Amino acid sequence: MVARGDERATAELALVLLARNLEHRRERAGGAWEIWVPVETAQAAAAELAAYRAENTRAGAPRPPVEAIDTGWPGVGAYVAVLLAVFGFLRRDFLGFDWLAAGRLDAGAVSAGEWWRTVTALTVHLDVSHLGSNLAFGGFFGYFVGRHLGNGLGWAAILAAGALGNGLNALVQPATHRSIGASTAVFAAVGILSAYTWRRGLIRHTWRARVGPIVAGIALLAYTGTGGENTDIVAHLTGFLAGLGAGALCASPVVPRGRQAQRAFAYGAAAMLALAWWIALGRSG
Repeated sequence: MVARGDERATAELALVLLARNLEHRRERAGGAWEIWVPVETAQAAAAELAAYRAENTRAGAPRPPVEAIDTGWPGVGAYVAVLLAVFGFLRRDFLGFDWLAAGRLDAGAVSAGEWWRTVTALTVHLDVSHLGSNLAFGGFFGYFVGRHLGNGLGWAAILAAGALGNGLNALVQPATHRSIGASTAVFAAVGILSAYTWRRGLIRHTWRARVGPIVAGIALLAYTGTGGENTDIVAHLTGFLAGLGAGALCASPVVPRGRQAQRAFAYGAAAMLALAWWIALGRSG
């Protein structure tokens, strides 16, 4: 006998043995049910049932929370300020520059070496509805990225993954392809959250729970990232994929998350954005 219990529990265990092609029989003995197996397979059957019970015990335990190490709001405030500032500059041709021509993603130009467009394009929007949607969704997902990774590391990861997503988009698109907007960074934030939660928050659970955040991110990408006449679907996909990589990297225990490191990441992201625009406006003049 390898197991004893009520009818439902032993039926479940019998299915485990059946799935493993292990011979067994289930019998009622008094007020309980028993599972019997041949002597020669008793050890293997006991091991399978022990592994199944252990897995279910882990899955039934309370889920460890993904740690929150920051408030999340400072990064959102900086994100909103940058997008609003660039939108105002573009609408008024601030300082006499054509901000749209200088900052948009031009696949041919990026392939020719104008890397800074992968960064500047994330901040360029032509109309209020486009800007508003990216402010709302970017602020929402960026808040949680900043809260769990820290504002410095989190927003540096969003900027880097968004730029990488734009770069990948430029490589696979025709040379004439042009694109603007923070949506690539928004889906990078979704990817970062998905991978980071997967790596840090649910690693003790069953494989279904472990892949749950990734599946949720893919579902969100499919639901919100593939509609609209002017939607750059490829940019959303490449941003999400770049975010997955960035989130998995940021979940590594070797990545610093202390206060000094957060400041360094924040200054680095701000410097990268300023440098990209400085080059873009300098080249356009």
